[in-house]
Amino acid sequence: MGCTEGASGPVKRIERFFGYARERYRIFLARRSGLPAPWTVDPILRVNRFCNVFREDDRTTIWFRDNVREPLRNSPDVLFATIAFRWFNRIETGEILRRGGLLVRWSEKRARALLENVRPLVTGSFMVQSPYGKNKLEGMLEMCSAAWERRGELLEAVRRAGTLEGATRELQVLENVGGFVAYEIVTDLRHTWLLEGAPDINSWANPGPGATRGAKWVARGTVAAPMSRAAILDFMQYLLACSLVKPYWPQAWPRWEMREVEHTLCEVFKYQRCQNGGKTKVLFRNGGK
Repeated sequence: MGCTEGASGPVKRIERFFGYARERYRIFLARRSGLPAPWTVDPILRVNRFCNVFREDDRTTIWFRDNVREPLRNSPDVLFATIAFRWFNRIETGEILRRGGLLVRWSEKRARALLENVRPLVTGSFMVQSPYGKNKLEGMLEMCSAAWERRGELLEAVRRAGTLEGATRELQVLENVGGFVAYEIVTDLRHTWLLEGAPDINSWANPGPGATRGAKWVARGTVAAPMSRAAILDFMQYLLACSLVKPYWPQAWPRWEMREVEHTLCEVFKYQRCQNGGKTKVLFRNGGK
């Protein structure tokens, strides 16, 4: 599906979609270069916290990539390590697990001893529900132990699936793993031997609730518009094609994949909500200083 200027469709909202993405990426570049705040004149982006356009630029992903994913990228151990880390999704907890060797050789007893006094234990970025009746620590330990026991089966299932979509589906056999968390895990595995050759990297994503609302707003102008999952995926592919067109995204900047489309649809919906008087859960307190 191509993207050309003047094509029929929500041209103004597509421009606003990419306009948001360009400004958010400029903020990232300015911060990375050491320039002092404020990094933007956009009043919403100055005071509200939005994720980076590229997940690989996020602080937590950078730590995981450098300390776990890359060292294990060609090892079968990368699957369990990725599952366990993304369940906690917190650098400080991940460092304890890594130093204790628990990401490659799990021991529930040793993990409990190392983590029982860690606060906070997990991220606030997304919720992973513990098994019924378990506190967060006991629930996470139980989940990791179950994944460890099934690591061989899971590895074969992901390898056999060979696609991001198939791997996302296969990982949902784990208790309390839905499409959102499975897709987070698969997004990391896309950069390892398991899924780096997946044929659907640029044709499939798993749109969560935020991305679905964002797609409806950009495509139809309202989140109340009916739009099937197939239509959302088609529109996401259209936006990916648009990212290759210079007016929308500078071609000297990193190229998008479907993950960036899904991720940015979620963020642009949050931005639109702020334009209507809302705010993000976390404020970007340094943005105006």
